Amino acid sequence: MKKKYISILSLILLFLLVFTACNIVAAISPASQQTEQTDAPEDTATRTNPAKAPATDAQESIPADTEAPETEPPEPDVGLEGTVMELSGDLTATPDAPTVHLVVSFPRVDLTGAPEGRICSLECKQNGRLVKHIESFLLLPGARQRFAVTFPFSRYMEEAAELTVVLRYGTEVLTDAAQVRLENDPDEVYALASGDKRPYSIDVIRNHNVVIVYGKDDAGQYSVPVKVWLCSTGRATPRGSYTLSDKHAWGALFGGVYGQYLTRITGHILFHSVPYYSMRNDRLETEEYNKLGTAASMGCIRLPVAHAKWIFDNCPAGTSVHIYDTTELPVERPTSIQLDPEDPRSGWDPTDPNEDNPWHN
Repeated sequence: MKKKYISILSLILLFLLVFTACNIVAAISPASQQTEQTDAPEDTATRTNPAKAPATDAQESIPADTEAPETEPPEPDVGLEGTVMELSGDLTATPDAPTVHLVVSFPRVDLTGAPEGRICSLECKQNGRLVKHIESFLLLPGARQRFAVTFPFSRYMEEAAELTVVLRYGTEVLTDAAQVRLENDPDEVYALASGDKRPYSIDVIRNHNVVIVYGKDDAGQYSVPVKVWLCSTGRATPRGSYTLSDKHAWGALFGGVYGQYLTRITGHILFHSVPYYSMRNDRLETEEYNKLGTAASMGCIRLPVAHAKWIFDNCPAGTSVHIYDTTELPVERPTSIQLDPEDPRSGWDPTDPNEDNPWHN
């Protein structure tokens, strides 16, 4: 009986021992698992739980669920469209100052498609002949370029020249042009400088009442028209070839009238001004002056005062004079000057160089 109680007691103790051991093991296991999770490397936790991974800089600027923006294409180059070119400068040349300075400016340039400017070429031409070429010209708003152009003056040359500026950008071309005034010395200056004793020859075309003064060409022939004037011839004006002889500043004419700057052609045939009632510059026969360009004289060759004086000053004795008729003029016919008889100045020739001439005031 006693042994029986001891066996039961032993079983109870064994049960209690096993139960206690299980509780101890159960208590130790969660702590161990918590320690393992706590001690796990940070990158392991990140790999095993991506949702809790810290965001990088790239992830902050571009969220994972957003597409990167596309880069806009550059604007197309509009070229010379909208470009404005202007030409300026003192464009008058003389034998003493034969160089002009042409200023090319670009007040407006559209830089769409070329914000840093455009590399162009720039040319300056004189009457179509290339004067200056710039291979690389940076075209920007406000850009400027100066061209110095020198004109070689000579005895016979045009009174004006054209300067053309050409801007090139690829296949695009922009052009502009400016006129240069060429103020040459009078022809008599060249004649005097040449030392030629017979620098001119004079043609009187009787049926057209026109006088043409010819200068010499490079071959020494009288073929270059220097002066073209209207005149008045008459029924007694002879045809033929003559040479100039004596001269007089004032002289008496047929009919009790007077003339200025008389130069004898032959006999009683002279170059002279339109008649005056007396030897005074303010006593011009106005009605006769208005007949210039028509036959109105007794045979002499009437001219405005300035033209009669030019022959008087520049055509020495021995100068050839040819008087003839022709169907067509070799030059353009000048226009006539008509004076109003009621004008208080009409007693004066408008071309008279006299300092008291009211037409000059």
